[in-house]
Amino acid sequence: MENINWIAVVVAGLVPTVMGYLWYGPIMGKQWMASTGKNADWYEEQGGMGLIMGISVVLSIFLSMVLNIFILTTHGNHFMADCSSIAGTHGTFGHGALHGAMYSAMWVIPLFVINGMFERRGPKNYWIHIIYWVISCAIMGGILDVWR
Repeated sequence: MENINWIAVVVAGLVPTVMGYLWYGPIMGKQWMASTGKNADWYEEQGGMGLIMGISVVLSIFLSMVLNIFILTTHGNHFMADCSSIAGTHGTFGHGALHGAMYSAMWVIPLFVINGMFERRGPKNYWIHIIYWVISCAIMGGILDVWR
């Protein structure tokens, strides 16, 4: 834990909030809303957005910490060691972004798909969330690897 740059963890942990504002707002907001089968009025009537945002930020910082540990513990002679031409060397944004994308592919995406299948969500909804998390985790990983 002494190797963790906590400022980087917090900054990277804020990425999903900023990305969420953009992704589920002006970029993909209408498509996402249509994929849920609900409208903006329904979400407003539910209330509790302050609590949801607060918990979301805390959990995003936790995800950032776990991603940081993933990056720190997988450096060395791992299977991506020969991919420096794609992702750069250790301690670069590209290398961290690759780790973030791998992290989302191995952990985040399977969880979304499993839950989505049981909730009977359509593929459009899956893809909206999957792309959001791949981008968010890649940016988080880039920040963490550069700022370690």
